[in-house]
Amino acid sequence: MRFVKMALASKTGGTQRYASVARKARVSMRVLYRWIEKWRRDSTLTSLLPVQRGPKAGNRRLDFERDAIIEGVLDDWMSKREILPISAAHDEANRRCKRAGLPHVSRGAVEARLRARGGPSRRRKEEGPPSDIPATRRALGIVQVDHTLVDVIVVQEGIRQPIGRPWITVVFDIATRAVLGFQVSLDSPSAASVAMALGMACLPKNNWLYKVGVGIEWPMYGLPEALHLDNAKEFHSEALRRGCERHDIRLMYRSPGRPYTGGHIERYLGTLMRRIHGLPGMTGSNPKERGTYRSEKRSALTLAELESWLTLEIVGRYHMTVHSGIHMTPAAAWRSATRQRSVRQSLKPQELVVDFMPVIARKVSRSGFQLFHIRYWNPLLSRLLPTPQRTWIRFNPRNLSRVYVTIPGRDEYLAVPYADLRRPPISLSEQQAAMRDIAERGRRTANEDAVFATIEEQRRLVDKALSKTRNRRKVAKRPTEPAAIETPRAATVGEAAAIDFAQPAKPYPGEVWDR
Repeated sequence: MRFVKMALASKTGGTQRYASVARKARVSMRVLYRWIEKWRRDSTLTSLLPVQRGPKAGNRRLDFERDAIIEGVLDDWMSKREILPISAAHDEANRRCKRAGLPHVSRGAVEARLRARGGPSRRRKEEGPPSDIPATRRALGIVQVDHTLVDVIVVQEGIRQPIGRPWITVVFDIATRAVLGFQVSLDSPSAASVAMALGMACLPKNNWLYKVGVGIEWPMYGLPEALHLDNAKEFHSEALRRGCERHDIRLMYRSPGRPYTGGHIERYLGTLMRRIHGLPGMTGSNPKERGTYRSEKRSALTLAELESWLTLEIVGRYHMTVHSGIHMTPAAAWRSATRQRSVRQSLKPQELVVDFMPVIARKVSRSGFQLFHIRYWNPLLSRLLPTPQRTWIRFNPRNLSRVYVTIPGRDEYLAVPYADLRRPPISLSEQQAAMRDIAERGRRTANEDAVFATIEEQRRLVDKALSKTRNRRKVAKRPTEPAAIETPRAATVGEAAAIDFAQPAKPYPGEVWDR
């Protein structure tokens, strides 16, 4: 204000006077002229205060139609019991805009209106030293594998009772940001879950898509050049090491204390969990996020139904959405990367999953061998292994009815079933539970008959419990029976005189017949 008054105080001097005042104020002539113009319009001190550029707080630049669409989406979004991710509201708003022939809206517009309602904003800035993060432009150059506990409770087939939260193992290509495969199981992460996920990632998925009933393409598959893993026990297993050696895959491990080096797959798993938070039976990332939502009561999806939903989510939505890290969709990035360079494929796809299964060494002879207190035998053993020798045996912990013996010198496997083919398929967890039960009964030794007899007894107990549960639920769902019809009381001898036989007899309710 002092410099403006100095400039206006003198009636002479003109431009030179203004230039002298501008030098003293250390501003340009244009700024000084602007100050003088503001002062002449409003000769108060506040007129010269700096004004913040940009739109005023509270102003909305969207047109009325798109603003109404966002408000309608947020009404539906906040009325649901499930805690939905903001990306779901953003996608729904864009779908409605497209249906109405209007331009898309940004995620920031949806977040701003949600904050105005007092809702949370999920936008986070990811920070971290980028120097140690693995990077490549080649598809399948570096592939990351990781597990996480799914934030949803699944129900059992048939009785639809909640049975717990499953684990998911994801195989992720960092160059194209494409998901190569996944494995969902109620068992904790193990070498078997890693083998199944890698088998899905390395092989074509036509059979899988047919199994889950999804009629879309999933062209991402092939042998990776390197696997980037954390330091979990299952990633340091003998099975994974031998399988990678067999297929010329290099193993890379994260440096201890630097979890951000696995940021690609960690970020995707976080995105996937936020999408899952919209499913019935979701548990949220923590109890505070779940709030008063009753996850077990609202659970509705079986494990198979969850697998189908995940397939649609990955192939039909995620692969077709522009990724902010590569500025294109993972599907387009994969096509571009594989158009110039073909991917490496397995020469023996039938044996690929077996190559990554858990492995154990046993002495095998022509009469067979024993594994987990169970005897295995195949008539071809006498021809392929005429003399007893120690060799590697691979097995699937979820089905011990058949194991795979490495044939020396031929780089092949021989499938060896139970010696007694009448035995039912069992899992390793069932065998271990049976061994604990036998030990609790005080038996010092266990044989094959005792193991299978214990497992059969345990299965009968489970089937009986499930049958009781089904019956209990059926009884609980039956409608309440109507009250019993009151039967007229028979008259005693003293009351016989009070009966008026001139009146017509009243029939019992059961004697009324429709004509």
